[in-house]
Amino acid sequence: MQFWRLDQAEKSFQRALQLHRQVHNVLNEAKDIFGIGEVHLYRDNLDTAEGFVESALHLFKELHNIQGEADCLRRLAQVHVNQDQLEEAEKLLQHALQLCNQLPDPLGKAFNIGILGDVYLKRNKLDEAEQSFDCALQLCRQTQDLVGEAYNLEKLGEIRLRQNKLDEAEVMFERALQLCRQTQDPGGEAYNLAKLGEIRLQQTKLDKAEEMFERALQLSRQTQDPVGEASNLENLGEICLRQNKLDKAEELFERALQLRRQTQDPVGEPYNLEKLGEICLRQNKLAEAEE
Repeated sequence: MQFWRLDQAEKSFQRALQLHRQVHNVLNEAKDIFGIGEVHLYRDNLDTAEGFVESALHLFKELHNIQGEADCLRRLAQVHVNQDQLEEAEKLLQHALQLCNQLPDPLGKAFNIGILGDVYLKRNKLDEAEQSFDCALQLCRQTQDLVGEAYNLEKLGEIRLRQNKLDEAEVMFERALQLCRQTQDPGGEAYNLAKLGEIRLQQTKLDKAEEMFERALQLSRQTQDPVGEASNLENLGEICLRQNKLDKAEELFERALQLRRQTQDPVGEPYNLEKLGEICLRQNKLAEAEE
């Protein structure tokens, strides 16, 4: 997702909402409110997103629009997954799946099953997660949804990484990378390059890992993704640490630290501070050795 496009999207939905309210077009009013909720979900403004999607859900229910209701339930479930409210998310997804079964909507079913896989993944139930993502993957292939196919391959690759099955994970991320390039998704391309870099790092193939992270970093900057940019800088810093390039590592972790502070990341900021502290200790030991 190109973050600068979100402002444009919100303005478009807000203007459309005003016009649809003027002509009392309730169906399109609900769709516009839902769209604004999606914008806030992409921004990770979860409470705001929930408010808009709840409003859209109320209108869709009044209109007896099952498709709109199912879409809202799925987005509300995503909000709850992001808030780690997994029981509530699962209830919403099960309800959404019941509605999808009333519709010729295999793609909606795939989305819901995929998010259900996220719930299982967060609970570390890898077998259930794998089953969900496999099912969603097959539905995406049936509907020729390349974006959904890439997403589910990424999730299956993540499971393989957790199981330390690096060769299988590599195959999945490589295939997902191809699909992201095919669909011109630079954000997805950056994600998969970074995952392939992590695999190379675990295999101690530092030159290959560095190449992957450098390419991912460029794409993160292109899509104005500060979280992805920080993550790639950290991985490049780790490579420099392993190569004992302390000055370069310090520069990379300093830049990553600035980005983590900008995004108010409570985990990323102390991580980078610890790495900078580690570098200072190593530099001090080197100075003592030289004396």
